[in-house]
Amino acid sequence: MSEPAKYNDLQVNGPGWTRRTLLLVAAGTLLTVLLLLLALWLGMNRLESDSKEAAIAIAEEKNASAQEIDLANTLRKRTVDYVIEQEEIPAYSYAQVQSMDMSVPSGVTVDDLKLVTRHKLVGTEETLYQLEQEYNLNCLFLLAIASHESAYGTAQFRKNNVCGYGAKGFSSINECLRTVGRALANSYLSPGGAYYKGKTIAAVNRTYAADGAWNVKVAKKVTYFYKVISASHNAQLEKLK
Repeated sequence: MSEPAKYNDLQVNGPGWTRRTLLLVAAGTLLTVLLLLLALWLGMNRLESDSKEAAIAIAEEKNASAQEIDLANTLRKRTVDYVIEQEEIPAYSYAQVQSMDMSVPSGVTVDDLKLVTRHKLVGTEETLYQLEQEYNLNCLFLLAIASHESAYGTAQFRKNNVCGYGAKGFSSINECLRTVGRALANSYLSPGGAYYKGKTIAAVNRTYAADGAWNVKVAKKVTYFYKVISASHNAQLEKLK
């Protein structure tokens, strides 16, 4: 090859570079660029996918939080409704108590009874409540009898006889309450009962106690019990408003 031809070939191919080599380099460069673009595209898709998953997770978390708030509000409303329903136990006046049918349940709860038991009558709440459920007896009437007859269990003329009933003692105060509760329901407040004279406290007084003012003292205690329990229900309701 003449000197001018060699010089021309160097200008085209560069020193030691052939056309084939240049094509291979160009192809390699193009492939590298394509791989970089592919990697970039895959990365963007991955990022977009992660963003969607994150958005879904956030939305689900917000929805769960909203459901928890709704649940809390629902529970709160039910609690308020329950307290409002329980508020149907009003603070009856003395006159209302005197005209009340004592064979009708009071509707109080064990917790309500714990507000008004004192001294040795503390711990009898479950028994009083169960007697009301079993005999449809106003258990506040029975509690008032025990409270009056024994000064809340502190003055017993016979062992555990807190109701001044009969002339014997009992194995426990709860046994006395069960005996007297059953007798009140079946013999004093039930038409046809051996000592039935009516369903008011004054009517029971005629055959239960010799003291003509017994009904006044017992009715005053029943009135007091209703007042305390009603005040407690009102206080609970105010806290929830």
